[in-house]
Amino acid sequence: MTLFLLTLGLVALGVIGMCIGIIVRKNGKFPVYSIGHNRNMRERGIRCPKEEERMLYKKGKNEYCSDCRKA
Repeated sequence: MTLFLLTLGLVALGVIGMCIGIIVRKNGKFPVYSIGHNRNMRERGIRCPKEEERMLYKKGKNEYCSDCRKA
């Protein structure tokens, strides 16, 4: 029981610390991990798999998937 309470207290302290970090920051936003909305990934040419699939269907049915090389 003591270990459970200690673990719960540490997790609560970590969550409170992250909340304070978000509140104190200038923009106060969560970091963007989604590929489709992350500016740095778009600059590197990394696209969302859904976007890649849409582009393949627009080009034509003879295009290949980038991973499996099957039509």
